[in-house]
Amino acid sequence: MIVSDIIKILKISPLFKMQTDNLLNALAFTAEKKPFSTGDLIIKSDMKKPQCIIILEGKAYIQRKQKPIQLSPGSSFGMLSLINGRSSNDALIAGSAGMVLIIDSSLFEKLTSEFPDFTIKLKKHLKENFDKQASGMRKLFN
Repeated sequence: MIVSDIIKILKISPLFKMQTDNLLNALAFTAEKKPFSTGDLIIKSDMKKPQCIIILEGKAYIQRKQKPIQLSPGSSFGMLSLINGRSSNDALIAGSAGMVLIIDSSLFEKLTSEFPDFTIKLKKHLKENFDKQASGMRKLFN
C-alpha cells in the first residue's frame, strides 16, 4: 500500500482526521505496515508492548465477552494503551485478509514530541468520546 492511500484512510479515521497533513505523512511513512489473513491474531490480550492499530484494509474484530466489535478501514484500536502504557485486555482478530498500520510506543513518543498539536487534538478527541460514553451510561441509569 502506498503512502498516499494510507493518508486517505487516516483522513477518514475518527482518531486522525483532525491531524495535520505533516503528521499524517510522517505517520504513513514511518509506521509499520503489517498484512493479516482471516483468523490471524493481530493483537493478543495482555500484550506486553502497547500498540495502536489502524485498519487499512479488511476487517477485524475486538474480542469482548459480551459481543465482538467490528473494525473496518479507518478504525483504530489501542490508543489508550499507548497513552497509559498498559496493554489492552481485549484481543484483535482478523475477520478477513487485510493490512494494519502499527503505532508503537517509540513512534507515539516521537509524534507527540515533534507534533505538539497531535497531543492537543488527540486529547480533544478522547474527551469527546468519553463524554459520549458517559452520556450514554447516564441514559441507561436514568
